[in-house]
Amino acid sequence: MKIMNSATCRLFLLLALLWLPSSTGAEEVDVAAEVKKHLNDPVACGCSLQDDIDLKSRISSLNAVITEFHAQKKTYSGSKQTLTPVIRKTVSDAVAQKLNNAKDSKAKDYGATTYDFGCFTIINSDATPCLRGALDDHESVHRKACDDHPLGWRYDQLVGDWIQEEIDAYQKELDRLNAELNKKLPFCTLDPSVKKALWDIAAEKDRESEAKEILDWVSGLFN
Repeated sequence: MKIMNSATCRLFLLLALLWLPSSTGAEEVDVAAEVKKHLNDPVACGCSLQDDIDLKSRISSLNAVITEFHAQKKTYSGSKQTLTPVIRKTVSDAVAQKLNNAKDSKAKDYGATTYDFGCFTIINSDATPCLRGALDDHESVHRKACDDHPLGWRYDQLVGDWIQEEIDAYQKELDRLNAELNKKLPFCTLDPSVKKALWDIAAEKDRESEAKEILDWVSGLFN
């Protein structure tokens, strides 16, 4: 409980400081008042030009990827063919080509992998906030598939089922990316001091949520 209490206290302290009358921030901007006004608004993952390029490029790439997966799925419609390394590579290469063709050369890209042994995910540590959440949403589809099946199940998975799993994963990632892009317009027009304060509050809430997840996981080990 110490982790939770500490995180909660930091959050309340940050909110209290913002609620005090203040002349900080840009000239003639009441930061505390603006923070109160926008406290419940969606917080953008980032407001830089690079964030914008990355989001739009990834969205364009994923639309191409999903279209290609649907095209590949038609080949195996109604088939009982199980997934093999050769088939996986053939389909993946075709999809990768579409992804690369649609990608903006100025965009940054990061990877993530979910391992069937243990059903855990590793996301590239350099992934930006604008892409990290979407990558995790994508991998959550694979984690669920892993959790729902016994070890070694991939050897018996039908090609059509694997392709559908990939479509579902990329669609979930795409939905998150579009949501992040939609948050940028209203949020990124705010005064820089207001944005920073809202980002700080959101980060504190995230830390508190992560602390709770850790405590719940530890508690689950003894139940």
